[in-house]
Amino acid sequence: MRGLVAVLLAVSALVSAPVAAAEAIDGYRAKQFAGRITALGKNRLAGSHKEYRASSIIKDALENLGYAVERQRFQIPNGETSRNVVGRTPGTIRVVIVGHMDGVHNTEAANDNASGVAGVVEVARALNDMPGLLVAAVGAEERVVTGSTHHLGSRALVRRMTDAELASIRLVVSLDMIAVGTVLNVRGLESSPNRSARKLLNAAERIGYRVSYLQDSGVSDHAEFTRAGVPATLLTWRWDSCWHQPCDQWPRLDPKKLKKAARLTKVAARAVLD
Repeated sequence: MRGLVAVLLAVSALVSAPVAAAEAIDGYRAKQFAGRITALGKNRLAGSHKEYRASSIIKDALENLGYAVERQRFQIPNGETSRNVVGRTPGTIRVVIVGHMDGVHNTEAANDNASGVAGVVEVARALNDMPGLLVAAVGAEERVVTGSTHHLGSRALVRRMTDAELASIRLVVSLDMIAVGTVLNVRGLESSPNRSARKLLNAAERIGYRVSYLQDSGVSDHAEFTRAGVPATLLTWRWDSCWHQPCDQWPRLDPKKLKKAARLTKVAARAVLD
């Protein structure tokens, strides 16, 4: 009897205990995660074994955070297979956060885009208790490698969503090159900020970040969502002189910039998911 009472008291204490606050964004942890990706070496190309190994690292991380994870395989123009790693929390999708895991020739692709993948995982860690979130590390973004006019991983992701799922999404953020640069830009295809871009800009104002909007021609994964009718935005630090160059290496990644981009994304996403 005494043992039963002790168990009941312990359960009561757990039930009445306050729920722990969501884990804070940690730029140094994000940099370490990016280091695991860049340690695979140069030429993490779309469809390569190194891209596959990166997908396995990310898949394990998201599963350990409690996400329901799947790999989405798709063929690229050279006949190889690339893949997306997609993690979901329960409920109707309202927020999508993506970053591409492939790189270009002759570089370890640290800022472009191990940094963005690390940012996705860091946001996923902070919001893993929130229903309605989809996070993805997408493959085959680099058009200079695939020869496609599309960002093939994000296009595959969009095409595998139902019309109802696409209609339910309120925020899409692509994290790309978020660890080097002097200006934090929210970007989009439109001449003025679309729905997703406005959410990031509003979040920046709330937390006191200096962020500016910049129109682009569709330089990253946000383009495929916007063109499919789901207004999406790109968050990036500009400019990186080592873009697509051998000097795009892990030591250059700035944990403070990683933290700032991931925190801004988290704040905007939480405002939608709450």
